[in-house]
Amino acid sequence: MSTAPRNPPFRAEHLGSLLRPSKLLDKRHAIQQKKDSEDGLQAVEDSSIDDIVKIQQECGIHAISDGEYRRHMFWGTFFPTLNGFEEIYGPEVKIFREYVPDIAAFLEAEKVPGESVICTGKISHTGKSSYIGQFEYLKKILPKEKHGDIKMTLAAPNWYHLRYKEGLAYPKEVYGSDEEYFADIAKAYRDELKILYEAGLRNVQVDDPNLACKCFLRGFGVTLDGGYTSLTVAG
Repeated sequence: MSTAPRNPPFRAEHLGSLLRPSKLLDKRHAIQQKKDSEDGLQAVEDSSIDDIVKIQQECGIHAISDGEYRRHMFWGTFFPTLNGFEEIYGPEVKIFREYVPDIAAFLEAEKVPGESVICTGKISHTGKSSYIGQFEYLKKILPKEKHGDIKMTLAAPNWYHLRYKEGLAYPKEVYGSDEEYFADIAKAYRDELKILYEAGLRNVQVDDPNLACKCFLRGFGVTLDGGYTSLTVAG
């Protein structure tokens, strides 16, 4: 048990993913190399999350996360579930801005890139959250009085705009301007946050909001008024 002070005169939280344990990395690598199937992956994820939640509690961390262990990368599963987006595999590197940090995953040998999606039509929320299962598992393993401390991470709304070169973030026949595109992105985020709020989530972290600009003003001012205890912009 940690002997660190539990009430320091400042607020500090860990940001983003926690280090994946070897058992989880080994399982995922074996699946990637086709040496194993996905059978048993959820059990390894559950066990890994149980362990990291215990460590956070022992360290006196109040904002408890699952380490993002169910996600390949921190930006997770949100964009592919939206109407108007399509997940793509083996994309050509030339469509990306190479200076965006995560694009290095496409350029290094033996490295598996995180999800990549492209806009193919008008963007909207489906009404079903891909994060609910992650949140509900944390609620299951934490006492009820700790449910308000659970923290979930959402990728920045500009994530799949920043990554693509000029003119490639969306089809011109679908959106005539960035303003139109981001208006629909912001609406999808408001819908997502409403679903998570109604499920009991009170602590959201927006991770890596590079050049988020107008989308944050449109997308998140409403949610703070809506009752979130904490909406952190990290990056």
